[in-house]
Formats: sequence, structure tokens, C-alpha cells
Amino acid sequence: MRHQARVHAIQALYQSELIESKASGPVERFLEHSELPEKMQDFTRELAVGTLHNRKYIDRRIRRSLDNWRLNRLSVVIRNILRLGVYEMCFGPEISHRIVINESVELCKDFVDDDSHGLVNRVLQKVWDQHQEYIAGKTKEEKNVPAEPTATVSKSPSEQAPSTSAPDKDSEASAL
Repeated sequence: MRHQARVHAIQALYQSELIESKASGPVERFLEHSELPEKMQDFTRELAVGTLHNRKYIDRRIRRSLDNWRLNRLSVVIRNILRLGVYEMCFGPEISHRIVINESVELCKDFVDDDSHGLVNRVLQKVWDQHQEYIAGKTKEEKNVPAEPTATVSKSPSEQAPSTSAPDKDSEASAL
């Protein structure tokens, strides 16, 4: 079911790009004319609309990962397969990146008759690697941010730190 939903999401994204729309209206019209079961329509909508809403970020990630290619030189189909794959890896439901890359390669084989699946595989793996570096860096930054000082209740006013000066590292550590 999920593979079929991805196929339909690629078709909806393709249609949206041909009419130069970044809104979800064309996706909704596409789904209205499809005879998909409701569950498949919901997943297709989630993928297509999510990809459209995050397209600026997604395209930036793809551009950083393309070697000797420009995004606009790729076919509309390949571009949207990459976009969908990046969306699923960075924003989508918790699915292994290997599954997302494999599904994207399969979509290439379904829609494109050449060796583009190798390009899709390489680009998505690079995007994943860069995304992991970003997440690791962000996590490291969060660990290095000092915790907010917590309010403590003292028994006497002499035990309270003066409110006019910034707390030093020793007082912060004792407050935690």
C-alpha cells in the first residue's frame, strides 16, 4: 500500500510542478479524481503536501548533494522522486533511511527508463549523511547550552544569592 501511495504522490507532485504550483490545491484535485482507498489517499496527501510545504528546505538539501548537476537540469520526475525521498527522511514518519532510499530507487525504476536510480541513491545517501551531521551538531549544541537556573527556596535571606549579579559557574552548579 505504501509503495502505491508513493507512486500517486509522485504523480501529484509531477502535476503540481507542471502547473507551477507550490500549494496543496492540485494535490487535492488529483486525489479527488483518484479512486484510491481512504487510507492510501491520506498517506499520499501527507507525502505530497508535506513535500510541497517543505520544498524550499528540501531543494536546498538536494542542491548541496548534487555533484556536477543542477537541480533544474534533472527531469521533473527525478526531481520529485528526490524531493519525496528527502521529505520522508527529514520530516516524514519514522522510517529507516534505507527503506526510503530503496523505495526511491524503485520509483525510479517504475517511472524512468535509464540509470537515474544510481543518481537518486547517491544523492539521497548524501542528504541522509548531511542530515545526521546536522542532527548531531544540533544535539551537541543543546548539550552545551547551560540549563536555566532553577529557583530554590532558602531558609534565610543570607543564603540567597544576590539578584544584581550574574551567577557564577559554582553557584549554577550548586543550584542544579
